[in-house]
Amino acid sequence: LAKQYKATQELCDYAKEKLVNNKIATINSPEDALPYVLNISVNGYRSETLLHFLERKNIFVSSGSACSKGNVSYVLKEMGKSDKEIDSALRLSFSRFNTKEDIDVLIEQLISATKTLRKA
Repeated sequence: LAKQYKATQELCDYAKEKLVNNKIATINSPEDALPYVLNISVNGYRSETLLHFLERKNIFVSSGSACSKGNVSYVLKEMGKSDKEIDSALRLSFSRFNTKEDIDVLIEQLISATKTLRKA
C-alpha cells in the first residue's frame, strides 16, 4: 500500500510540474492534499468544453469538484477562487494504473485544446 501511495504521489507531482512548467493550468489542490485527485483550472476555458475535447481523445477527467454536483463548487469558492477559475476547473484522478506517459498525453492534449478552442 505504501509503495502504491508513493507511486501515485510521484505521478501527481509529475503532473503538477508539467502543468505549471507548460503554463497550462493553475493548481487548485492544496499542497498537502492526497495525491489521488488533482484539481486544476485551465484559465480562460470552460471545464465542460475541455472535458468534451479530452473525451474525444479518450482522456477522461471530471469538471469542477466532487462536492459540486453540477453547481458552483463551494469548496473552490471558499478557497478564494474566482468564478472564472471555478468555471475552468478540472479534476484529474490518479491510480496505480496510470503512467507518466498518460500525463504526457494529457498535457499534449490540453495544449492542443488551448490552441484549438476559443477562449470562454
